[in-house]
Amino acid sequence: MKLTKDTKISKILKAKPEAIDVIAGINPNFKKLQNPILRRSLATRVSVSDAARIGKVPVNDFLKALEKIGFAVEYVPDDYKDDKKLAIMPPDFSGKEVVTLDVRPIINDGKDPFGYINKVAKTIKPHQILLIINDFEPIPLIEYLIGKNFVHWMTQDDAGNYLSYFKLNCKKPGLLQRLFGKKNVPCRFHDVSSNKSKTESKDTNTTRETLQSSPEFDKIKKQYEGRFKEIDVRHLDMPMPMQTILENLESLKDRHALLVHHKRIPQFLIPELRKRGYTYVTKEINPDYTYLIIYKNAEN
Repeated sequence: MKLTKDTKISKILKAKPEAIDVIAGINPNFKKLQNPILRRSLATRVSVSDAARIGKVPVNDFLKALEKIGFAVEYVPDDYKDDKKLAIMPPDFSGKEVVTLDVRPIINDGKDPFGYINKVAKTIKPHQILLIINDFEPIPLIEYLIGKNFVHWMTQDDAGNYLSYFKLNCKKPGLLQRLFGKKNVPCRFHDVSSNKSKTESKDTNTTRETLQSSPEFDKIKKQYEGRFKEIDVRHLDMPMPMQTILENLESLKDRHALLVHHKRIPQFLIPELRKRGYTYVTKEINPDYTYLIIYKNAEN
């Protein structure tokens, strides 16, 4: 296994569990990965380059530490620069209602903050600002909320804590809307990974219609017969179903598919599957039971 800047930390830990101690020694922030709950949550979302940014170390220094325990690595060029411009200063938010969520106690208790953040983010209104306080730069969280119609700003306080501000990306009404008094699309938390939530909704409806007759599901199931890895996540609490599915996809054999027993179509999972090059078909058994088959897009 050759490590690159894009390799997920979870893959590294699966190949060599002892790598957790090496990573923890690079920067104090990485010691949190030694907690099994946080490791399951964060490691699947963070790549080597993300981790290097969080730990404020060069990518090649991170790779070099892992090379010492037997990994083959692909170093980045000497002139490599992280193109993620996340650390920006917030504007003047005076007069705005700020909803503050300090996730440091949650993380220190060994809990995954993602579910807490997601719950609060869903309640944010256009006149409000969501402020998340953490002791390291929350790169996966920023990318996730940007995909949910937020824009963000960031600064650090005197103690070095990261203050991440999130505001809904509300578009101003166009000229025709102003002239004819038409209301703009409501500004809210929603999936913008396809750039148009309306398109996403249409795709979902089309999928549901297909699933009722299920010809595509049956076709894919037959295609991968004998090449399934099967898991049941119905008994797990949020956000563990999503984390369990992503972990199992990382260990999925080539030309195999993942068959998941789920309570319902996991909407938060869909954008993550697209980013990783997977597609899916589902079949609803009843309102609380859905089959989900996940496979690589290239395999038709």
